[in-house]
Amino acid sequence: MLNKIEFSDLYRFLTSIGLIFIASSFIIPWLFMKQELGVISSTDYNGLIQSSKDLVDNRISLNLIVIKALPFISIGLFLFGCLLIFIGFKKWKKKQDGIDETDGIKLELLRATKQLDSEEIDEKAEMEVQEEIQESTSSEKIKDEKPKAKSKEEIEKLKTNLIGMEKLFYDKIIEFNSFAYEPKANVKIDDKFEADIVLTPNNKRKNPDIIIEVKYLQTKLNMDIVKKSFSALVRMRNHIFNSSKRSPTLILIMVYRSDIGNADEIRRFKNGVVEYLSQFSVGTFRHFILNEQEAENFNINTIIR
Repeated sequence: MLNKIEFSDLYRFLTSIGLIFIASSFIIPWLFMKQELGVISSTDYNGLIQSSKDLVDNRISLNLIVIKALPFISIGLFLFGCLLIFIGFKKWKKKQDGIDETDGIKLELLRATKQLDSEEIDEKAEMEVQEEIQESTSSEKIKDEKPKAKSKEEIEKLKTNLIGMEKLFYDKIIEFNSFAYEPKANVKIDDKFEADIVLTPNNKRKNPDIIIEVKYLQTKLNMDIVKKSFSALVRMRNHIFNSSKRSPTLILIMVYRSDIGNADEIRRFKNGVVEYLSQFSVGTFRHFILNEQEAENFNINTIIR
């Protein structure tokens, strides 16, 4: 750094200039003392013409002034260099600490999250579909109705529809491209939680992470699905906060088939969801209840900007 001033950063620049000033406080006296001071013998001096005598007198006087001032110049250069290094290094360190903190968070998230492969995505969809079928079957048993088993073809269709619905919202996010987030679909966090969509902000100091859970009710409107989905999101949020001290924004999107119930049943379901979720306070949380057509026309700006 002594032979090259660092221009890439203001605080590095101040630090490098400070080092140069400190080095100069030692080099300048050494260079001055190496040169001849203009001292000559009285015999040589008396043999000079008057103009040469005046020149020698002026040089000796100047050298005397410099010699007297040199300690103060060296001390001044040294102190000023120390001041520049102190200011530059302090600011540089503060900035570097922020960069290290951001890099640490990024590294932590990279270690903690991974995207599911195609087989894991299929297993995830299978589990969600079976859960919905089980909840619907349980409600039918309560009503003394004989549950109707789903064929393998029906289950595969439900899985395809669910994966397609999740992809619909992910594609909307990708198409919109806010440039403020890095979106990922089907993410596993710490091998404990699975999220449909995770939006990681590029500026972690300004924006929170966003976790989106998409549920597609295809067989029956069921509050237990809502409760379990919300509970899973809260547990995921608490885990992330405990491990990274960052509180993500939670978004629950519930899509239902338009023919899953009559208008009155759908209205009561929506009211029930709102009433249930209103009793909780878990930081930033939003939910949407949509039919298939509303999902197709959903404005992704309501989630990200």
